[in-house]
Amino acid sequence: MLHINGGNLRRGWLSFRRALNIGQLMGIHRESSVVPGGRVMWQQIVQADRYLALLLGLPPGSVDDVFRPEETFQNPDINTSGLFSRRLSNIASRIIERNQALGTHAYATTQEIDEMLDSLAKELPQSWWNFESYSGGNRPEATAVFFHRVMIQIWYFQLEAFLHLPFMLRAATERRYDYSKFSCLKASREIIHRYLFLRRREKKSFCCKVLDFGALTATVTLLLNLIEQTQGNENGQNFQNENDRALVEAVLRLMEEISVDGRGVVAAQSVNVIKTLLAVNPTSGQSAGNLRLTIPYFGTINIARTQQTQNQDQPANAIVSQPQESTPTGGPATSQAYQGLSTYSQNHVNPPMVSFTSSQFPPPMPEQSMDNWGLPGTDTFFFDGLFNTDIEGNWVL
Repeated sequence: MLHINGGNLRRGWLSFRRALNIGQLMGIHRESSVVPGGRVMWQQIVQADRYLALLLGLPPGSVDDVFRPEETFQNPDINTSGLFSRRLSNIASRIIERNQALGTHAYATTQEIDEMLDSLAKELPQSWWNFESYSGGNRPEATAVFFHRVMIQIWYFQLEAFLHLPFMLRAATERRYDYSKFSCLKASREIIHRYLFLRRREKKSFCCKVLDFGALTATVTLLLNLIEQTQGNENGQNFQNENDRALVEAVLRLMEEISVDGRGVVAAQSVNVIKTLLAVNPTSGQSAGNLRLTIPYFGTINIARTQQTQNQDQPANAIVSQPQESTPTGGPATSQAYQGLSTYSQNHVNPPMVSFTSSQFPPPMPEQSMDNWGLPGTDTFFFDGLFNTDIEGNWVL
């Protein structure tokens, strides 16, 4: 767990795979295991392995958990959070299988898994999902139980977001994916609300870089939707966009606070990503150019927008300047991260073309390259390679 909380996902995965193998040799994976605490230990190992396998794009290392007839939420003696997380692990395995497969029925599988998540959530009372009315005071045991429950809730919403994320941006051209867009954005908001609550409450008492990274992926998801928005939105949608932007800015402020002391490396890198995307304003009508972001264990984002000048015969390379060289991260990023893009207030800017390729879910067809868009300049920011290092790796901006 130290590796996971420290952001070293690959090392954590190797450690838990070794634990899986040792546990199987000890026989704690069997229902008949007589090792004291063996079954509980095995379940914890399996859950951690599924979590890391999903983030790393790897297959699970064990078969699904089997539940006894008495293991239901109606049983007053059952550990509700423990049972819920075990059932989530089985659902995580289904998402991993979908991601690993290259079949043409991915969306049908997605809908089936979504029904499983929805049914599981409805089995728990609303009081279990409430996290803002914690009344346990400063008692360590009560605080630990509460923290564990909120982390499981975050895991649930992360699964929902990862499930629908590959289809979210397709909703712009295919209405059948509207539900995926709605579900992904809703789950991202739930993640951010819980992240802000935990970080504000326990800001100085815990280190969990993978939690910061989960908040980043949720924030980037909201930003992708905001960037994709164009003119003509209804008032209700404008209100929701304002709320989403407020959430993004709240995460940004909090991560800036965390990164001040130099220990919040992931938070500092996340600040760079958020500021870079915030600088892309789809409604300003003043920016044009290309942007490519590569974020470890999340995916690659391509954003492009062209200008339409009054003189249609003017060549494209006359209105889009070449981007300036990227600089290594070291200090806080500013809104100038998108400074390679030209500014022409007198010209009309097309709505942005947003493309996202998930690192866990392969695209259904070869990714359209930036060259195919016919745009000469691209600002490229590599926030580490997707599979080469851990979260705290060499992110370059």
